[in-house]
Amino acid sequence: MALRSLHFALLIALTTTKIVDGFVPSSMLGTKVPTRATTARSSSSSQLQMLMGPKQMLAMEKKKNPEKFEATINNLMKSKKLSRAQAEQRYGTFLVDPEGFALAAAEIERKELGYKDWKEQAIARSDDPEATRKRIDEFQKKNSFKGTAIIIVFFGAVIAFNAMNPYVPPGQM
Repeated sequence: MALRSLHFALLIALTTTKIVDGFVPSSMLGTKVPTRATTARSSSSSQLQMLMGPKQMLAMEKKKNPEKFEATINNLMKSKKLSRAQAEQRYGTFLVDPEGFALAAAEIERKELGYKDWKEQAIARSDDPEATRKRIDEFQKKNSFKGTAIIIVFFGAVIAFNAMNPYVPPGQM
């Protein structure tokens, strides 16, 4: 019985490395952060994309509030120097997935400015770079410890529950 619990614990520990990625900063894991963050909201947006694309969202927005739609398209055309078709495509993409659009735009801007990641950009733009670096490092370290502690407590509880309530196949009692 104890061997089965140990196997279960090892199996969980080996399969949770993807879960740890969400709590531990990528710099501590030696892996790169995906270019597009996934959130509960963006996953629902991707489900929406299967049903409705940028053109459909654009048509709905145009019918819902034509004046605001025209103002937004005209502003995009002027500020980004886009054609009308390009501005409509950009606005439609934004309407389908606003968070993903903002993350992608921030990543493009970061690459154009020559920063390798968000941390480097935040430190470079800060008035006090050393204080900013220290604050970010402390935040990441504290949260990686919290995440690891949560995982350890959860799996400890699972192992304890399994030890106190062993599985007995039907007909064995």
